[in-house]
Amino acid sequence: MITIRPVDMDNIKTHHAWNNDPELNYFDSDFPLDMEPISSFRQRMQEMLNDPNSGILILEIHHEADQKLIGIVDIHGIDPINKRCIIECTIADRSYQNQGYGTAAFRDAVRFSFEELGMNKVMSAAFDFNEKWIRILKNHGFTLEGTLREHALKNNEYADKLIFSILKSEFVDSEHFQMSVS
Repeated sequence: MITIRPVDMDNIKTHHAWNNDPELNYFDSDFPLDMEPISSFRQRMQEMLNDPNSGILILEIHHEADQKLIGIVDIHGIDPINKRCIIECTIADRSYQNQGYGTAAFRDAVRFSFEELGMNKVMSAAFDFNEKWIRILKNHGFTLEGTLREHALKNNEYADKLIFSILKSEFVDSEHFQMSVS
């Protein structure tokens, strides 16, 4: 269905376009859209990718059948001491949205975080209006930990940001993740 692999800087123009997309920004960012020039975006991406201590891992989602880049997985806030991280997942190519690719990428990213990165806790967040993402999180055994009230201004109204998590022990026992942790 999909493959997830490291960012290829040859795809920087696509990533830049997604970074400057108003609809994607609305659902994904705490901050208003800032049309960042490609030169500064390229430099910022390169610095993140080259810094092993950044606590950020950005991966590309590719559609297996045609190998087309369709989205990104952002694993950030990687904390090797407390063994926790935050996952964000976006199918940015609209022609591939609402077909289960984002859910598949999210499952793979959660598995990767527990099985490869050795995390004990994986978190994700959703604005209160993003019912689809909230449903995905709940359906995968994530628990609502809290609410950041009136966290971001969206369309001239404040939106709450909901924080969800799943623990390694819950992941191991989850029917939604059909792989076991060793």
